[in-house]
Amino acid sequence: MADSLPSTSAHARAAWLEEALSGWTLPVAALALLVAVAIAYLAGLASEVTTASLLVLAVGLGAALFILRTAVDARRDGGSRALAAAAAAATLLAVLLPALRSVRPGEPLFAGDVAAVGEEVPVPGGASGRLRLLVSGKLPERGEPTVGFTLGGGRAPVEGKLERTYGSARVGRGTRVRVAHDHTADFYPVTLDDGARALRLERVGGQLASPLHVAAYRDPLPFPWGPWLAAGIALFLACVAEARLGLRNDLAVPAGMALAFGLLVAFNATPASAVGPAVGGVVLGAISGALAGWMAGALVRRVVPPAPRPAPSR
Repeated sequence: MADSLPSTSAHARAAWLEEALSGWTLPVAALALLVAVAIAYLAGLASEVTTASLLVLAVGLGAALFILRTAVDARRDGGSRALAAAAAAATLLAVLLPALRSVRPGEPLFAGDVAAVGEEVPVPGGASGRLRLLVSGKLPERGEPTVGFTLGGGRAPVEGKLERTYGSARVGRGTRVRVAHDHTADFYPVTLDDGARALRLERVGGQLASPLHVAAYRDPLPFPWGPWLAAGIALFLACVAEARLGLRNDLAVPAGMALAFGLLVAFNATPASAVGPAVGGVVLGAISGALAGWMAGALVRRVVPPAPRPAPSR
């Protein structure tokens, strides 16, 4: 009698988790979190970085929990459920690691300002290898809308630019005004050899309104194409798990949507401009990721057969 209590309790917890993940609890909680984050940001209670970080966490966790629903269904094949759990974990990591490294990169290894050609940012000892440079500055209110620059000192020169683009916004009924959008910060990959002493401003094409601020960060992903590799592995696991479970678009599509969001944020966001790329990533990721997940899932289902359903226990 006593031996049956732990088993009964574990079964009850599994049933509760399955019901929570498969019912309305998950989407309602995700929607409530997104609304709360939006209200806090618009009210000035949450910063750019905090708001974007919470949005990244919400998308990553939401997709992982959605995929995890099938892993807690005891009526399905155990190996296929393990694949679904692995796909959920891989999706979570593939969204969070690339996106958060751009939204919240942490403390830089070193940083400095350069304003004129020939000025340098000293490189401390031990700061060699593959790094990411966050270069930011300001454009003058009037003048050339683009300023190009070149930083030397790495294995290859870093070419970048600050630019101003123009669009239109509606003000009132039938009235549109011209609106400027300044893109004045971006990440650039650089490789520093052992013994590198400084990053040097070698060229400035145009007029700056402030010095260029250069901050160097260690890249948590070992390869330039690391975010794409992580996303590919996660999507492949989701497709295989979906095929083995005999499902159609239940895992591959949500995984593709979340992974596309993560890639868009990783390659477009900076700490100074994070909310816009994150919100845009939700929309564009939903469209492009759903299509990529649908296509990948359809291809994998052609070669991976469904797993046999376990016999019902008596």
